Amino acid sequence: MSNYSVSPRTSKIVTISAIVYLIVFFALAGGLFNALIEGVAAGSQAFILPTRSAQTLSETIVFVFILFIGMGGALMLHRAGKAVGSKTQAIFLASGFALIGISFMLGLTLVNLKG
Repeated sequence: MSNYSVSPRTSKIVTISAIVYLIVFFALAGGLFNALIEGVAAGSQAFILPTRSAQTLSETIVFVFILFIGMGGALMLHRAGKAVGSKTQAIFLASGFALIGISFMLGLTLVNLKG
């Protein structure tokens, strides 16, 4: 058995790095480059462009929030597997599936609004 410990300073750096990594990853997954290239070229001030080939920066931000909601649901499901009591496990399972369902419905609604 090894006794490795992480200093609080290192732990804080790792946490900040992980959060920045997730934000960048979700921004890229949410279509940041498309928003920068196509959305700016469209020149529209609308919140949602009515085409699936281009999107605005606001749409990208909304997609990133939707991805974070889904990730929160996945984390709840993960915590359900580690829960000690059955009541706690049921709460984590229900909230995890609810968050994933909410993010799924929000994503589909946003795509449906685009036409």
